[in-house]
Amino acid sequence: AGAMPSVRQTDTKILPVKSNGNLTSILKSSQAKSIADKDRILHIAGLLQTSLNVEELISHFSNEISTDVAHDHLNYINEKLDINFAIGKRARYSCTYELTINENKLGIISFTRSKKFSDQEIEQLEGLICALHYPLRNALLYNQAVQAAHKDALTGIGNRAAMTTELHRQLELAFRHSRSLGVIMMDIDHFKKINDKYGHAVGDYALQALVECAAKSVRISDLMFRYGGEEFVIVLPETDESGVLRLAKRIRRRVEKLETRIQGQTVPMTVSIGITTLQESDDDKTFVGRADEALYKAKRDGRNCIRIAS
Repeated sequence: AGAMPSVRQTDTKILPVKSNGNLTSILKSSQAKSIADKDRILHIAGLLQTSLNVEELISHFSNEISTDVAHDHLNYINEKLDINFAIGKRARYSCTYELTINENKLGIISFTRSKKFSDQEIEQLEGLICALHYPLRNALLYNQAVQAAHKDALTGIGNRAAMTTELHRQLELAFRHSRSLGVIMMDIDHFKKINDKYGHAVGDYALQALVECAAKSVRISDLMFRYGGEEFVIVLPETDESGVLRLAKRIRRRVEKLETRIQGQTVPMTVSIGITTLQESDDDKTFVGRADEALYKAKRDGRNCIRIAS
């Protein structure tokens, strides 16, 4: 921890910048040679502590160091958390670094510009990057905690809290841009019987199988959530009633044909589905509530069918 390897500019090789996250050891490293350098690193590190939003943090860092080392483009990538954030326009010459704290990878950061970086600028850049380690680690930990809090542990899709947040955002976008918005609410038929006959472990597997089946039917832009128990909600941006119905039919058919085999037994499964589309007078509750009413009508009408909210 502390001292970093001597490196030179490269267009292809990713160079390591390691730290133990402790500014004391960073300031003792060869990258912080003068009192002015140390003060600069401390100043930037202090500024970066004000945000736990990764994109905002990287933007602040880029803006702050631009007076020290000019750059046209900055790209930060964290594949594990599916983060790929870029600022500016990519240019010819680049310096790319993998950031780690105690062998924990924080991601890869790359700087590019039209003019080649001098050796002095590279050395200065590496010292400045050290100020990013600790704030970035905090932001990433916060990001992971938020994602975990909004994810259903069993199925891996968003939970009801995530649905509430995203649905509100989608309604705002739809109203602002006069776009259509659809929603599907579906429920596994006689799910209690599956649990009673095969056990809760099999019931959990059935829920996972349903999500996997539905995920193969939806578009990348569609959003799927576990509403609670065996109920699921799919929000469909820019989709009219015919489009929502088309997807609902596809999901119902695929679930009906799904051969879920557990311990040598085939577990039959069907879903009842209610659908609706956004109306001018809707808010979050009325929008989902109407789909919920349609779902219960489907269950009353014999299950394994689709009903459209009036």
